[in-house]
Amino acid sequence: MQMSARFRLLDLSHQAVGKEVWIVGDIHGYYGLFSELLRQIDYRPDTHLVVSAGDLVDRGENSPAVVQWFRENGYAVRGNHENMWLDMWAMHGLPYGESGELSSEWLPWTKQSAFLVNGQAATLAQFLDAGVPAQEWLDYLASLPHAIVIGDYLIVHAGVNPDRSFEEQDIDTLTWVTHGFVDYPGEIPPTARMGKRLVVGHCETFLFGPIGEPVIRPDRVHIDLGTANGIGLAAFCLNDERMVIVDAPEREWQVPKIQVYLQKARVPW
Repeated sequence: MQMSARFRLLDLSHQAVGKEVWIVGDIHGYYGLFSELLRQIDYRPDTHLVVSAGDLVDRGENSPAVVQWFRENGYAVRGNHENMWLDMWAMHGLPYGESGELSSEWLPWTKQSAFLVNGQAATLAQFLDAGVPAQEWLDYLASLPHAIVIGDYLIVHAGVNPDRSFEEQDIDTLTWVTHGFVDYPGEIPPTARMGKRLVVGHCETFLFGPIGEPVIRPDRVHIDLGTANGIGLAAFCLNDERMVIVDAPEREWQVPKIQVYLQKARVPW
């Protein structure tokens, strides 16, 4: 199902019938946390439908395992980290060939600080070590829809522009730019979200709510607790609005660091 030439929308309403449906926040390659979350929701392929809100890769210990799991078992929307890889691929070709040698086009970029800070250098090394052909996993990232509909819910990675109808949204907005979405006063207009309740990741909830807690509103649910910041991974059940949270091992000493950051940034939480 396609709503616009600018972005791809996938409707999973039929596949969700009779299933327990869980939307998982930004995993960022933390396969250990994700595996524990699957254990806590008692995941079984015949009874559960698992959807990622995007950012499957970068920063965690095993991005290849996360990608492989969703290729075989689940669904995901495209996040900004997926888009960054696809943009680099479009500009510089595949990062490595069958021999496992990095492309000369990529070598200068692998030394850039952003490539290191975003976790892409580690991700590239992980896929090389796992022996996964670059074409294979990049093709999968390119296949991801930008939005998923399941019944009364709309799943996107970053959010929507409140001033546009959903048909007028663009890929940058759905995966990257929130255009005042997070701090929008009141409810996001129904036309901007297809009249459905949004489930989103991307922006860590500690920036506009208590550390380590999801932000639940009538029109939208924010579930990126800050996995990449050592807080934890969350999943939201569409059937009954249960929330399951798996704390990161380093959460205890990461919380004070985030509190200091928030105080300096004058965020009132």
